[in-house]
Amino acid sequence: MKGNVLSPGESPPAMFEKLIWISTYMLVGAAKECESVGEAGSEHTDLVSSVISELVAAVSAKEGIEFKEGTIERLAAYTDVVTNFPCAVKEFEWRNQYFFDLGDEACPTHNGLLRECEEKGFLSFELPK
Repeated sequence: MKGNVLSPGESPPAMFEKLIWISTYMLVGAAKECESVGEAGSEHTDLVSSVISELVAAVSAKEGIEFKEGTIERLAAYTDVVTNFPCAVKEFEWRNQYFFDLGDEACPTHNGLLRECEEKGFLSFELPK
């Protein structure tokens, strides 16, 4: 995710890709007890891809925006740049809560991983009921 100037139509998908990246890699890494986002991406590639696809579909349905092909690859490439970034689910209201609030029908894997983290005691907050 390079710092590019975007047209107004490109801005919402790019904004959501950044949110999807931090929400996915941090969550998968925390749930699977990875030390870094690089480990989450390399050790749990299928799960990361599944969550990204799920969140892209959920955002597309909710917001009516389209993502360019290659979202999974772009986010993986960014992960390669920040590979040692530690994993943790934090700032819930600014990150994962958007997807959690879309519900289990739209985001079943994402929300399941959040509940898994809660059950393991990895969250410093309680999930909304």
